[in-house]
Amino acid sequence: MIRKIINSDFQVISEYYTEFNINNVDLFDLGPFANIYVYEKDKKVVGFINYSIIYDRAELSYIYVDKNYRNLNIASELMEFMIVDTIDNGCKNITLEVAANNEAGLKLYEKYNFSKQAIRKNYYNGCDGILMLKELNVDEK
Repeated sequence: MIRKIINSDFQVISEYYTEFNINNVDLFDLGPFANIYVYEKDKKVVGFINYSIIYDRAELSYIYVDKNYRNLNIASELMEFMIVDTIDNGCKNITLEVAANNEAGLKLYEKYNFSKQAIRKNYYNGCDGILMLKELNVDEK
């Protein structure tokens, strides 16, 4: 089940976040455009997605699934949820940035037709960052 984050979820999300926070960004500094949704299974938060809707575009900041719940299509369900939500909010595209060595992330984004737009050399502690874009189409809903 996908639902909007509530206060009691922040501890679990914070623990997940420490696994991949390499640029010391504050996940909880949400700002007015941020959206965080969690994926709950068996009454436990096992994943989340964090994205911003900024007028007519969206930016995916984070998507994460607990290692014990991977390969169950949870990330795909979160992506599909975000895509529908961004289309419903009038967005024309979604952008994201991913580390070049994040094979699972790249595979997921390519599955949803994100295309590589640019590379930030050595952005993630020596690993390149890949900037990706997905043009949105109302027919994807």
